[in-house]
Amino acid sequence: MTKYSSANQTSSGRGQKVYLANVWYSWNRFTDTIHQVLKAEWFNKQQDLNGYWCYLSDRFGFLSPKLLLISFLPMASYLIIFQSYTVLKDILHLPSQPHTILPVVEYNLFHCLPHQILSRRYNTVFDLLAAIPYMVHFILPVLFILYNVLVRKRQAVPLIYQYLWCCGWTNIIAVCIQFLFPTAPPWFNDSAVFDEWTGEVIHAMPNEAAFQRIDALIGFPWFKHLYGKSPLKFGSFPSLHVAWPAVLLVHRPWINVKVGIFHVLWIMWAALYSSHHYLFDALGGICIVMCVKLGMSHVWEPFSRYCRPPGRGHADVIVVCNEEPPRTPRSYTRLLSCSKAV
Repeated sequence: MTKYSSANQTSSGRGQKVYLANVWYSWNRFTDTIHQVLKAEWFNKQQDLNGYWCYLSDRFGFLSPKLLLISFLPMASYLIIFQSYTVLKDILHLPSQPHTILPVVEYNLFHCLPHQILSRRYNTVFDLLAAIPYMVHFILPVLFILYNVLVRKRQAVPLIYQYLWCCGWTNIIAVCIQFLFPTAPPWFNDSAVFDEWTGEVIHAMPNEAAFQRIDALIGFPWFKHLYGKSPLKFGSFPSLHVAWPAVLLVHRPWINVKVGIFHVLWIMWAALYSSHHYLFDALGGICIVMCVKLGMSHVWEPFSRYCRPPGRGHADVIVVCNEEPPRTPRSYTRLLSCSKAV
């Protein structure tokens, strides 16, 4: 009986060892399979990343980072100056009371106030049409650059640098005028109620003006947050909303010149319809753009020796990717095929 029980114990011990060995062998095979699949997937992903990098280099490689940075410097300076208005106002003792002479000047020039004529009859369709160019305004430079890079490609290399340079200096000149000569927009002059004794403003329309109807329509204070965060409240003249499409117009606008002119007229109508600007503001913004463009053409710009016509060399500008063409991105079904192959 003792021999039989010891034999059973010995056989059961051997069975457990064989079982554990099989489990360990199966686990090792499983981990090796997973390791090989992940290694193959990682290699394929590296190939995909290299393909994407080559694609981006081929698509955007003709842009020089150095020249792109130089062309963006005026725009970056404008953003810093504009956001530092409250600090500069205290340091330089900039005027805070707005000038209200624009409606007098405009009435003497046109014998009417065009913004009142356009904003007198309003409806939801007109409100939406006026809101579209205002919402696109803040990303307009990015859209224009992407359009040139993706559509016009190497032919747009000089155009991108010159556009950023012109747009930046236009903004700097305009914001300096707005700092030194703050002007009240139409919505303020038409709705402000002043105290008879102190002269302080008792009531005025909110900054979003006619676009408060859009906020009520969508149920979200989009334009209220947009204009409420602006540090410069009285910057009606000149109008940068009109100036930015005018910069596009003098630098080969989208599709053709007719579309560029339509864009300028559209934003002019929207600015007057929403009571954000006078017609004199819009004309002032266009005049600044023309002055900056003339200065770039006849005085100086830093890209004249780089921006040569096609056929005369773009060695300082164009960088072409000489690697293999981009690989087609693979789907995750490769994981299954790799596991089957293993």
